Amino acid sequence: MMYMDWRNVAKGNEGLHTAESFSRSAGISRQTAINYIHEMRARGFVETSVGKRRIRLYRISPVRLRRIGFPGLLETINRYSSIKLSPHLIERLDHELKPEEAIVRAIKTREFRVILASAELFRHVRDWWLLYRHAKKEGVEREVGALYSAARRIVKVRSMDNRVMAFFMKARLRRKNMVPGLRSKDFGDIEKEWGVCVPFNKSDFKR
Repeated sequence: MMYMDWRNVAKGNEGLHTAESFSRSAGISRQTAINYIHEMRARGFVETSVGKRRIRLYRISPVRLRRIGFPGLLETINRYSSIKLSPHLIERLDHELKPEEAIVRAIKTREFRVILASAELFRHVRDWWLLYRHAKKEGVEREVGALYSAARRIVKVRSMDNRVMAFFMKARLRRKNMVPGLRSKDFGDIEKEWGVCVPFNKSDFKR
């Protein structure tokens, strides 16, 4: 590829694009647009995310930003879950977010799709006591228990340590709804067992 002033290209096409919209903005073919995006991303002028219907989105900026710190909640969920989320903001943490903490943080968002995507993170839990400690700190023990029970019926997850499960079951119920106004048609027995409304159905995973 001939020499290009990539900063100038980024400046002239700054903003959030798909490959098609960048192609129109720059007046080039779609394949050339993809090549340009690849080159600019390698130089730090493009950040990629996934939007609705799994469409790739490219945030183009002439200012190269150095990300300091560890990935935030949505990026962490995207790393482990097949249900992808589109981060609207770049979040950075001062520590690595492990699946055990990410599950608890996902519940605390009270957002349907975030909680749905986080269910797959139970497949990657390695320390059940750590999960319990995070849940207890945030007062969501029974919500985590209900989410775990629902996740086991949808994806293959490791069995929780029985001693830890007993602590989850003994926890005081602080909140009945993970997401206000939503409950499940498929997990009524789990909702009764934990006293917590599961906000999704099996079909939500298939979609």
